[in-house]
Amino acid sequence: MMSSKVDEALAYWDRIGGTTRTPARAEFDPCDIPHLLPHVIFMSVIDGGRDFRFRVIGEVARSFFFQNYTGHLIGELPHVDPDGPILKNLREAIRTGRPVRRPVEYVGPLKNFRKLDEVVLPLSGESGAVTHLLTILDLADDRIF
Repeated sequence: MMSSKVDEALAYWDRIGGTTRTPARAEFDPCDIPHLLPHVIFMSVIDGGRDFRFRVIGEVARSFFFQNYTGHLIGELPHVDPDGPILKNLREAIRTGRPVRRPVEYVGPLKNFRKLDEVVLPLSGESGAVTHLLTILDLADDRIF
């Protein structure tokens, strides 16, 4: 058994090709990881990483946000620092084509929330450039756990 949701996501990314290259977006099938979907943030890359659009936000991840950001650009969010760690992690995943496992401190409406771990997994398009990012959050809420 894997030690965390992040470890499971990394193992899945490796299985779809990540050990030798950046897996293609077409190789990612959400049906392969149904138990991780509540912890997913799936984004499309805009202009090579100038911005990112939220495409899918799993219910666990969304429950810790200020609101449902599906369809929004990350650049529209006033609490996201344009030079801060969130965007640095996303852009590093694009630049390297490799996972970035560097948790970012939580900023949000819940005081009992803890982020245990997170990883950004790049996915490429037909050209080989990174076109999508799959982030998996491993979260804990002291009100529940």
